[in-house]
Amino acid sequence: MHRRDETRTDAGTLGYPYLKTSNVAAKRTVEFVPSRQLTSGSTQKAIQAIRLVTRVFRRRLECVVTQRSGSVAVTCPEAAEADIMQVCAIAEQRLARLQQELPTAKMVEEILAITPVERRRWSKDGRLPNAGQALFSQGRKQVGLFLYPPNAILQLAAHPDQIADWRRRDSGTPTFHRQSPSPH
Repeated sequence: MHRRDETRTDAGTLGYPYLKTSNVAAKRTVEFVPSRQLTSGSTQKAIQAIRLVTRVFRRRLECVVTQRSGSVAVTCPEAAEADIMQVCAIAEQRLARLQQELPTAKMVEEILAITPVERRRWSKDGRLPNAGQALFSQGRKQVGLFLYPPNAILQLAAHPDQIADWRRRDSGTPTFHRQSPSPH
């Protein structure tokens, strides 16, 4: 079983790594702002996390969801504090699983602000580490998604000078190895 951090907050409620529960006793409100550690810096993953929290609460309790830019507040005025905390535990488990999901190629491009050509080049020559491939079926066709280790991507995102250095180094390398057509 996945064990979560259980620390006491000033309000006397259990603290969770992702959800802010300090207003549960007084206002019956849980707040959530996706952290960089959870999302690896991906806007797509942040949107997934907000939808996940919203869905977990709406399926289990009567609640009002207030979405703000990049965050959500869930208020359950009729629910008991214990019920809200039980749903928080479920949401925390699902968020922990989401954090473990490896970023896809598109997410890496977004996080690092790189082009698909750069991502492919740097993956092929080993500068951008990959964590394998996920396969799924699309009709009769097998489709593969390249996956990347989140910690390595977070480290690169924290050092944009490394990306700039790679770009400088590649500036003299042709993107395509085609010969230009003859002028006749």
